[in-house]
Amino acid sequence: MNERDGAFSKDWRTRLSHSRERGKGFAAPGGEFTRALYEWALTEEGSALRSLLYGQRVVELGAGMMPYGYALAAACQAKNFVAVEPYYSDIQAISVQSFVKENSGIVSRIPYKVSGQDMLDYLTDEPDDLLCIVTCGIEDCILPGADYKLKVEREIERTLKSDAFFVSSHSDLCPQGLDSVLLSYPRPLNPSVVERLRLHGGKDAFDLHGGALARIRSNAKGYS
Repeated sequence: MNERDGAFSKDWRTRLSHSRERGKGFAAPGGEFTRALYEWALTEEGSALRSLLYGQRVVELGAGMMPYGYALAAACQAKNFVAVEPYYSDIQAISVQSFVKENSGIVSRIPYKVSGQDMLDYLTDEPDDLLCIVTCGIEDCILPGADYKLKVEREIERTLKSDAFFVSSHSDLCPQGLDSVLLSYPRPLNPSVVERLRLHGGKDAFDLHGGALARIRSNAKGYS
């Protein structure tokens, strides 16, 4: 199998094998954690999350195949959205296009693009103090190593807008220079499943969004 066949196979397992050979992380197709976060943001209990992304430049690292990162950003009326996905960028683009078409008039459309870059390469190219960053399911087992992880964490801290959060669900990326708060919430379509959500940010972000965080904490009680 040549490079192109591995990268663009219709079988996600083939893409996973190809990603392991490249040594840049594993091609987990993902989507469920981001979907849960999007669906929770639509509920009354999760509505405070919408104010955290409102008007922000939202970037999802490791977006996978599904369109829920875009759906989350659009539902929160973000300024724009970038899906960073090196292994499923073609499928991600089709998924977002389908979501936009199927939800026209239901979810407001926002500008978006899909980047096929590796997450470290993408962040390295971005300027300081610009982004609101989302990761869902970026656990240690799919990252290529500790050194890579540390570099990504440093780039997240550098590129994160001072009044924005790094929104992390079931992810092991944890920038050491940022404060954080850990929350839990029930999955809307299956309340017996409890999701983990960690918000990382600086003083400006916590000061600006103190009211929203208080509402999220209040609604999350009983699910820790």
